Amino acid sequence: MDMLWYTHKHGFIPDADFDFLYNNCSKRHPSFLSRGSWRREAGRWASAASVEKAALGDSDESQACLLANRRFLATTSKAISQEWPMAYINNLDLFTDAAALDWTLPGTENYFNAQWMNRPDVRKALHVENSPAAAFGPAWPGPAEGWEYTSNYDACNSAPKGTPSMIDFYRYIAPKLKTTIVFNGDTDPCVSYEGTRIAIERVNFAVLPGGSYRPWFYNKTAAVVKTFEEKPNLFGPNLALGDAGAQFGGQVVSYEHNLSFVTVHGSGHMVPQFRPQAAEQVLHRLLSGTAFSPPLATDKELLSMSDDQFNTFVDGWTTEAKKAVDLGVPSATVLVV
Repeated sequence: MDMLWYTHKHGFIPDADFDFLYNNCSKRHPSFLSRGSWRREAGRWASAASVEKAALGDSDESQACLLANRRFLATTSKAISQEWPMAYINNLDLFTDAAALDWTLPGTENYFNAQWMNRPDVRKALHVENSPAAAFGPAWPGPAEGWEYTSNYDACNSAPKGTPSMIDFYRYIAPKLKTTIVFNGDTDPCVSYEGTRIAIERVNFAVLPGGSYRPWFYNKTAAVVKTFEEKPNLFGPNLALGDAGAQFGGQVVSYEHNLSFVTVHGSGHMVPQFRPQAAEQVLHRLLSGTAFSPPLATDKELLSMSDDQFNTFVDGWTTEAKKAVDLGVPSATVLVV
């Protein structure tokens, strides 16, 4: 959740500047959503921490740190800001055009989602005709000015000792379900996959034999022109008009109790929006219970192979893994939002 680290990882800041800010200046730029509390102010989100920091200023910093930090902010869309109205890097997916920060602006995914969520039949189906959200009016999901929120659970921010976390939740719920998939886009600056991956590791379920980090694939079929005409610019940025066959979908780790951690390659925060075809394959695996990929050879087996045996194994395993996309469910060409 540290945007200084994340921008360096993706090549937005030179190594020397990152090293100086991170190690000499002990600088960090956490996403405001990870700071525990925020409120709606002047039509956009603002965290208490960011308001306090603006009031205090940077007088306690050395001139060298102040200069390096300001150069960093000036060249990285203010650290992939989720608060700056002029943001030019998508704060939910680095591979997608910048999104307007206004929830109700036509042409954005938030706008289309809001229209759908406000339909009377949808509100009735979700049993929210008379929910507190109704007080926010037709601009849902953007709440009224002055609306405040403070997180009281242990996720992405500090919480009192003993507060349950998602690690506790997964440890409790997975053994009760037939299939549990925890997935994360691997270009999500809002909730980085590294944190999710570590959280699932700390559930402390054993990795199944051959279930370690390995790729999975999906069938990238041709989208139709109507999709591009009807959808906003932020939808499905990797859709194409030609069939591409089996494509790399991400990585998967298989744990006991049918728990899987899955990354979706090239996707940001909203996987069905940014990688609709891969998202359909994730949903299919959840509903069918089928594996994302065949198991790898175990570490002992990999070490026992000669070079020729290893090369033959990799060729055969990759062929089998790509076949896993052909399970009778074609990849979507249109996904209704």
